[in-house]
Amino acid sequence: MEPAHPTRELLIDTALELFSEQGYRGTTVRRVEEAAGLTPGAGGLYRHFRSKEELLMAAVARYRDDVDRYLSRTPELLELGDARAELLLGAKLSLEFNERNHALLGVLLLEGRFVPAGAQQAFEAAWERAYRVYATWLRARLGETTEVDVDAIALQLYGSLTQYQIQEATFTRPPLSIESNRFIQAWADHWSGFIQSHRSS
Repeated sequence: MEPAHPTRELLIDTALELFSEQGYRGTTVRRVEEAAGLTPGAGGLYRHFRSKEELLMAAVARYRDDVDRYLSRTPELLELGDARAELLLGAKLSLEFNERNHALLGVLLLEGRFVPAGAQQAFEAAWERAYRVYATWLRARLGETTEVDVDAIALQLYGSLTQYQIQEATFTRPPLSIESNRFIQAWADHWSGFIQSHRSS
């Protein structure tokens, strides 16, 4: 893999912050160049990207690489032999991941209708992979003979976690003013209890 060009990475980071603040449609190439410390209108951005859309796609590609690293670590880390401890670790990894990618997540979730279709599709595919990892983990904890709809439950399990974390990052305060650690402890208690009561014999 070629080393990242610092100006290219700066443009991606700057654009994502502007997209999250002003919207993808409302952010001009000129504004990105200015905020990145380049001469506005001099074409500095176009030395690295052919368009604003290509810049966003580069941000999504970087996100996809981060997803790959995150998901490659998850299965072996979630082998502690205790479902609650594994859930707490999974929540920590998810929080770290979302914090690293908060700006892009905000753009794609809040402005999904207006961003290029390719970016939205790549984003959806990455989330689908994460759900599959949790479904595999959940199936192993419940047992192959479980009568639980594992995929649907995995969607609830991971979806409730990410929804809280996205709202916490997006809104001015956490939902119901429940801080992160309190939510995660209750989340892990709930799902470890669910696994215990639904584990196949």
